[in-house]
Amino acid sequence: MKNVNLVVVAHPDDEVLGFGATGAKLVQEGEVVQAVILCGNVQVRYKRPSCDELYQDMLNANKLLGFETPELGSFPNIQMNTVPHLEIVQFIEKQIEKYKPTRIFTHHPADLNDDHKQVSAACLAAARYFQRREDIPPLKSLSYLEIQSATDWGFESSGDSFKPNHYVEVEDTLEMKLQALGMYRNVMRPYPHPRSVEAITGLAAYRGAQAGQKYSESFQTIFQQGF
Repeated sequence: MKNVNLVVVAHPDDEVLGFGATGAKLVQEGEVVQAVILCGNVQVRYKRPSCDELYQDMLNANKLLGFETPELGSFPNIQMNTVPHLEIVQFIEKQIEKYKPTRIFTHHPADLNDDHKQVSAACLAAARYFQRREDIPPLKSLSYLEIQSATDWGFESSGDSFKPNHYVEVEDTLEMKLQALGMYRNVMRPYPHPRSVEAITGLAAYRGAQAGQKYSESFQTIFQQGF
């Protein structure tokens, strides 16, 4: 049975920014990557394309990386704090019940974007589902993603900063990540914006150097069973 990696994020493009190169590598190794995007419509996104264009961009980006068709929620963009916590938790639990993931990846709780914080808190609660339901397979790991222009823009006063402890070498799939991001209209920006080709490549080089690799995506794993 294939390992399923559930990537639980707030907005379209977060799944690629935080997990694009690693996910593509895992797909090449025979694993499954399933994105769960809670604010599927991102109505207030800057220079947002039409609904049909955004949906097609999302499908094209995920298909390029080998991901499954994303599971979309209809939660309000930049207003996740107006939604009862339990509703978000239960939505994520439904995806856990449906896909029975081996690993879960979600936002860091100190990201500047408040939607990310709400999704992170709900995902942590939902991640314990396997300990309350005998028919849900045990989760092997739970990790935080690093999202440029959100994780890096967080302030120390908002909580603990991102502390990577898990590095995945992505030399062969970094270009795929950049191509997938380019499929999302108006997401990439000119350097020195964090969502530029130069900044994304530079972060991958920096994280790689930390781990003795050429290019890496990094994660903060907060729960792990086994080796």
